[in-house]
Amino acid sequence: MILFGLLLVLLGGGARYVFLSRFLQEDLTQVVSAQQKALAEAVAQDIDDKLVDRLNLLQQLTTTLPPELLTQPARLEAWLAERHGLHPVFSLGLIVADPQGRIIADFPPITGRRGASLAAHADFKAVAEGGSGIGKPRRGDFSHQWMLPMGKAVKDAAGRTRAIMIGITALNTPGFLDRISHGRVGDAGGFLLVSPADKLFIAAGDPDLVMKPTPPPGVNPLHDKAMTGFRGTGITTNAKGVEELSAIVSVPSTGWFVVARMPTSEAFAPVRRAQDTVIRHSFTAMLMVLLVAGFFIRAMLGPLHRAAHLADRMTQGDLPLQPLPVVRNDEVGHLTVAFNQLLDKLRTSQVELERLAHHDSLTGLPNRILLADRMQQGLARARRNGTWIAVLYLDLDGFKPINDQLGHEAGDQALIEVAQRLSATLRSSDTLARIGGDEFVLLATDLSGDWQEGAISLASKCITTLSASIRLDGLICPLGASIGIAASAGHDTPEAILLAADEAMYDAKRAGRGRYAMASARPDSDPRGTTRIN
Repeated sequence: MILFGLLLVLLGGGARYVFLSRFLQEDLTQVVSAQQKALAEAVAQDIDDKLVDRLNLLQQLTTTLPPELLTQPARLEAWLAERHGLHPVFSLGLIVADPQGRIIADFPPITGRRGASLAAHADFKAVAEGGSGIGKPRRGDFSHQWMLPMGKAVKDAAGRTRAIMIGITALNTPGFLDRISHGRVGDAGGFLLVSPADKLFIAAGDPDLVMKPTPPPGVNPLHDKAMTGFRGTGITTNAKGVEELSAIVSVPSTGWFVVARMPTSEAFAPVRRAQDTVIRHSFTAMLMVLLVAGFFIRAMLGPLHRAAHLADRMTQGDLPLQPLPVVRNDEVGHLTVAFNQLLDKLRTSQVELERLAHHDSLTGLPNRILLADRMQQGLARARRNGTWIAVLYLDLDGFKPINDQLGHEAGDQALIEVAQRLSATLRSSDTLARIGGDEFVLLATDLSGDWQEGAISLASKCITTLSASIRLDGLICPLGASIGIAASAGHDTPEAILLAADEAMYDAKRAGRGRYAMASARPDSDPRGTTRIN
């Protein structure tokens, strides 16, 4: 009986080893794949937002460029310098070329660039024919840096192309592709940004892959599928012979895709730990069988079968994912605890990913996505209740010197301090969001009566609370804000209201900074109408 009991323990341990290995590996594959896909989607959306912001800026610049400046290079360069100072997202500058490709103005100037011809570049031809577009990542002819050009045609009222405006961003510009180059997936994983049309790694966590050709067909089967349009997750072996679990997500505004990858040795480490746990406890059980063979075997296998039955029903969708009952503190109990910890970690990760998708990672404030949702809700209530919403678009004065002279860490501390000061001035129903760089938006809803004075009072409070100097690295740094105010009774889009507030903010800056300007035109009319400045 003892030998038979030991045989049963051995068979039971072997069965648990195989079953749990398969179950945990399948479950971990689904969990890790979902996490990696979520990470890849967040990174791809971040890159897409930055590309779209740059394209939108080019669109704005081409529509506001005075046509007479095209024949006055010196004034055109000054105009470019002013816009570049307000929106320094194109780190290698802005270029204006005539329809034949000759560069007539650029800022900041680079030796040899002005007067050169772009006619031979396929990217220039595509923009001249199609109106706008993102060019091929390549090494600049004059800056000799890896860069990404974007172009937009400047057209007259008849639709004829008068010039081409090009913005150039260095690929190593801080804050541009940092989530690719510095992001990590687990301890040994990372990200790739791939251009299938160019067969090129644009950015990668591995510096040896940056701006290098992608591997030839046959080296990495999952990569070959991604190059032909596959998007999803899978297990593959990379060019270095390492087996990886990868998630592939498209960057919407381009043909690029982001790859989040992790070695399977790291992804499936819990499976190996579970296997080791099963082996250790099986030997312990064998010793115990020598004393209480029949009874103990029956008592031990019962909870395991029940736990396995519940886990199996969870995997089939018959039961919701919930912790398994821990019936006792033995190998079955330890395995159940490990399974419950895995479920808890998954739920925690899902909650954190949801929070990161709607909040700014530095300040914890709502981001552009959550702001747009709350604006939609506020507009709906305004239409329904006959009230107003007001949007205050804040741009910090004096932030760029802090960033340039004290570094990005000091800039981050300044942004956190600004967020705390502004949050202290709000009503509980107001929303404060950071939408990028040193730009904040304050949304006040359900305004009635003299809503204009309420919005102006709120703007004045913000200017006052930000006018106090801030101490960074032992230095007293002046800070302030220029604010644009736009309001709506619910019949406008969030984009139109934000654009009107943005334009009013620039009016405030042009009027001397440290003040507010109220857009007097409705956001769905011309947002550049007259403004009230104080």
